[in-house]
Amino acid sequence: MSIKTIIGIIIVVVVVTLGISIYWPIQKQPEKYTGPVKKITLAAYAGETGALVYVAEVQGYFEENGLDVTIKDFQSGKAAADALIAGEADIAASADFVFVSNSFDYTDLRVFGTVATVEVKELVARKDKGITTIDDLIGKKIGVTKRSGGEFALGRFLIFNALSYKDVELVDLKPGEIVEAVLNGDIDAGFTWDPNVYDIKEELGDNAISWPGGQDFYFVLLTKEDWIKNNPAAAKRFIKSVLEAEDYIKDNSEEAKEFVKDRFDYESDYIDYSWPKQEFTVTLEQAMLISFEDQARWRINNKLTDATRVPNYLDYIYLDALEEVKPGAIGIIR
Repeated sequence: MSIKTIIGIIIVVVVVTLGISIYWPIQKQPEKYTGPVKKITLAAYAGETGALVYVAEVQGYFEENGLDVTIKDFQSGKAAADALIAGEADIAASADFVFVSNSFDYTDLRVFGTVATVEVKELVARKDKGITTIDDLIGKKIGVTKRSGGEFALGRFLIFNALSYKDVELVDLKPGEIVEAVLNGDIDAGFTWDPNVYDIKEELGDNAISWPGGQDFYFVLLTKEDWIKNNPAAAKRFIKSVLEAEDYIKDNSEEAKEFVKDRFDYESDYIDYSWPKQEFTVTLEQAMLISFEDQARWRINNKLTDATRVPNYLDYIYLDALEEVKPGAIGIIR
């Protein structure tokens, strides 16, 4: 091979390499939104399970996608959903069971994505109340937040252990109130989620006994039919923002964990304990739909609603926003 040929090959390689190095970053840059800014009020559970929306806010993803999002913090997903229903928010982040509980009365509710799949529920009891086995729960006062995912999970927990609601005395309390009531001895046990479970066990120490609450649950993005019909572009940009937050957490898990710890004033021991229990993902999958139906059927069978038929939850799910941004995240059979 002649010197000229070799030089020619080197020149071609250099030109191609330079072209790729210049062109590739341009191609990788996301399309910048330049349209009008949409104001959105978001009611969110102020805890690690709702991390995606808080990360989207602090990383500027909402702003970059033309959204002016005001986040209202709530102690539970139920309270966040209540704010949406009352017209105090455009979107809420809440547990799947909260949506199902309200779906019988509010048929205009719509699910258009998830922000997490988690398993953080437990039943925590006081040993000094004579509770060392599950059967010892018979006749005991158990605190639970009714119309929340805790109510459904507690019902399943009892059934799986050959018990029912008739065997215990339910006390309807907010999550923080469950912690206080168990620690004060006003109730014998509480069925709730972290960080409440963690706080009870830390305070009671060896006097605490607990059992896992069972299956994972979905933390969903809720809105109303009118809002999403009138704001499909904003819904799409909202989904795009939380998907960017999902990618950020995957790539920067330790930084995200540290942000969440500081944002909600968690202790390091707690966030290290809780973080592995969270799967921060935006999806609409078939298992979620099955879970909705299972929960609805449970409410009907336990006469917690006047309804006699399980709703068609396909009618409650808005697919377009996620389908436009990340169609691969949709697994619902249509």
